Amino acid sequence: MTRGLNRVQMGLTEEMVEAYGETIWDLSHNIQVRIGDPVRMLDWEQIEAQRDGAGLADVQIAERIGLTREQVTHIRLLLEHRKFQRHHYHRLYELGGGRRFRAERFVPVEARASLGERAMALRAALKFDASEADRHIRTGRWGAATPASRLRALAAADGDGLAIDGEDGALDWREALDRSLSLAGGLAERGIGRGDAVATDDLRPSSLLPAYAAASLSSAVLCPLPDALPPETLETCLERVSARLPIVRDGAPIEDLCGAVPKDWDADAVASDPLAILFAGLDGPAPRAAVHNAHTLLAGNDWASARFGLSPADRIAVAVPDPAWAIVAVNLALASGAALCEAGATVAVGGALPGARLTLAADTGCRVWIAPETQLALAAAPDAPEALMPAPGVSLRLVDRDGKILAGEGEGALELRGPSLAPSYLDDEEANRNRFTGEGWWRTGLRARIDAAGAVALLGDA
Repeated sequence: MTRGLNRVQMGLTEEMVEAYGETIWDLSHNIQVRIGDPVRMLDWEQIEAQRDGAGLADVQIAERIGLTREQVTHIRLLLEHRKFQRHHYHRLYELGGGRRFRAERFVPVEARASLGERAMALRAALKFDASEADRHIRTGRWGAATPASRLRALAAADGDGLAIDGEDGALDWREALDRSLSLAGGLAERGIGRGDAVATDDLRPSSLLPAYAAASLSSAVLCPLPDALPPETLETCLERVSARLPIVRDGAPIEDLCGAVPKDWDADAVASDPLAILFAGLDGPAPRAAVHNAHTLLAGNDWASARFGLSPADRIAVAVPDPAWAIVAVNLALASGAALCEAGATVAVGGALPGARLTLAADTGCRVWIAPETQLALAAAPDAPEALMPAPGVSLRLVDRDGKILAGEGEGALELRGPSLAPSYLDDEEANRNRFTGEGWWRTGLRARIDAAGAVALLGDA
């Protein structure tokens, strides 16, 4: 039930209302295009055929776009209040949601915890352009999938398939899910929950996959960091994200953080929840924290997996121990069922790990360009390794030195926007002003050339 809950208890920001409001309005019962009277005649086939035109219940909208049902209900009613200019909607708060009141589902307002100030700031950083968000949802590039849901699907469908081939042995997908659930239980025992940040400098798949999935399971936010940061930079990063718990490679093994798993785990994050913070500019005086959710992190992974021909029979290695690359590798594994193997420092950039189908960050034919701000923006297929192409939904443009947008092909400063782009940096007005335009384009800081076919050649710093 949503009656009486405030936005902080629901984890809802005005930025979320702006980003998802029109999509929820269009999908809801406010727009009905029924033909005839199949409901009265109990013509179930016609009812289902007219489902989209009849509008979806709040719970169905939530399942489609990756919000909670409470968030959808609140946004829908808020839009109804604004559009109809009615002032009695709080009296009809649960009507139109497609579900009747059930006492067993009722949670008293006072029993619902509110999110902390930092957790709400993370949500406010996810300030998506409403038209862009609507486009990504309608095209299916954003949905309800999360790393936790993808891991559950792999554990159910191919549970004994190889998930991790690590330094300390191998794990199948069922074991990977069990370890993730156990770690989520351990985080809960330590008071880590919705919106709390957990930092880690252990980028080995055997640690990173459980930590990433555990964050998705418990609605926490993972902040992966390189393991060789100067102490002052590390402290800056931990303070910026208000990390509640650091998982350190040289500290206690991740098993020591695991705990009991509740029998009926029901705390999985939804796709719109903040999930990861990736730092850019770690070699400079002012690191920038890009906030991602499952929408941005998972966008493009199915496309790239198909482009590379990845399958459960393949193995993925990361040649460079970089957080953004490591997260891409995990997401590709979750999209394709391919196993993660630990390359470590033994594989040089440009080399290949024996048995690995794809070595990210290495020039092995499957080229990917990413950044902490955007995951899987550009990729090249094995049969055309020199042609970096934008992922579906990614828009590119070039700008000359005077700031004029160049039409068509040419050479200039590269800007992009798309479903995998974090919309802002956390608590950094100057970086947001300098790196993002008012229309949601991100200034990559690179010069590029785009040819008539749309292929991108990166030429270095702008």
